[in-house]
Order: sequence, then C-alpha cells, then structure tokens
Amino acid sequence: MHTLIIAITIIHVLAGTVALLVGLVAMFSKKGAKVHNRSGLIYVWAMIVVAVTALPMCVLQSFNLFRLFLTGIAVLSFYLCMTGWRATKQKKSGPTQADRLLTYGTLVVSVGMMGFGAYLLTDGVSVFAVLFSFFGFLTFRNAWHDAKSFGHAPEKMHWFYHHIARMGASYIATFTAFLVNNMYRMMPAGTPEWVGTIGWIAPTLVGGLLIARTIRHYKQKFDRPKTTLA
Repeated sequence: MHTLIIAITIIHVLAGTVALLVGLVAMFSKKGAKVHNRSGLIYVWAMIVVAVTALPMCVLQSFNLFRLFLTGIAVLSFYLCMTGWRATKQKKSGPTQADRLLTYGTLVVSVGMMGFGAYLLTDGVSVFAVLFSFFGFLTFRNAWHDAKSFGHAPEKMHWFYHHIARMGASYIATFTAFLVNNMYRMMPAGTPEWVGTIGWIAPTLVGGLLIARTIRHYKQKFDRPKTTLA
C-alpha cells in the first residue's frame, strides 16, 4: 500500500508541475493560435490526472484536514478547468448531459465543503474552518452560476469570457495548492496561523483582479466600433 501511495503521489506531483508550466504557455500565447490550443489541451489533461490522483491520495491515507482540503481544491480546480475548456466546445451546441452532471455533482461537493466548514466553526474560528467555508462558497458560486445558465441563451462572446475566467481561476487554484504545500514546509515554528491563511486566499484575490482586468480589456476591444474607409 505504501508503494502505491508513493507512486500515485509522484504522478500527482508530475502532473501538477506540467499543468503549472504549460498553463503559463497557454496564458501568454496568442488566443486561438496553435501554441495556445495545444498547450491548453495538455493543461486540461494534466489537470484531469491531478484530480484523479488526488482522490486516492486522500482516501488511502490516514485522515488529515490539510490533505482533505487539498482534495477539495483539486475538485474546484478540475471543475474550473473542465468548464473553461468545455466553453470553447459549447459555442454552438450548448451544454451536454455530461456538462450538467458535472455541474450538479460539483454543487453537491461544494455544499459538503461549506457544511464541513460550518461544522469546524462550531469549535471556534480556525484556519481550516475559514478555508473550507471560503473555497466551498467559491465552488458553489461557480457551479450555481452554470446551473442557472442551463437553458438560457448566453450573451455575445460569453464562451470566450467564460473560457478566460474559468481557465485562469483553475490555474490560480492549482498554484495555490503548490504554494501552500511548500509554504508550510518553509515557515518557521511558531508562525501565526493567519500567515498561512493569507497564503491560501491571496492568490485568489490577486488572480481574480487580473482575470477581471483581462476580460474587461477584451470586452472593450470587441465592443470598439470598427472604422471603415470612406
């Protein structure tokens, strides 16, 4: 069993590393170009491996709040990645039954995360009580937004903005997991808990602002009237 856990962990770390590297390539390459499309597809498959390996890593080892929460982050990142990728496939056909099942399943997981966070809060405010509640709410918010949009005609270029927002958010979640995994190893003994909490939440706040700025840039670009020669 120990050998199996080590093997799964190695695959998980390698897939996460690939996702972080190729994610940067997709992020900064020209949208729609071959480099962007290929690196983006590699990122999606790497994130699938990350999510698939995260579950047995949590189940096969002894119960640990940190490990359980990382599994929740893997679920969030996987959902964001898949819905961001699927947005490019739904331009004409709309969501499939598989898309709906993914959304409803993620809603169940998000409610579980928030409920567990509320349960931890009954023993007082702690880092994991805040984190489960905060990220559970983020997961619920994204899945609920998708669930409400089923059956409604999307706005112009919605798929494009949705793709940017979800893929960017997926990368932020993956980076957050990488950051805190290493941050806790490097923090000296006696470091206040709130320092670790900042490490969990800061990437989401900063990254969210950058994503909003990027979408605003493209909206202004697409809405700008085209000049015609007289």
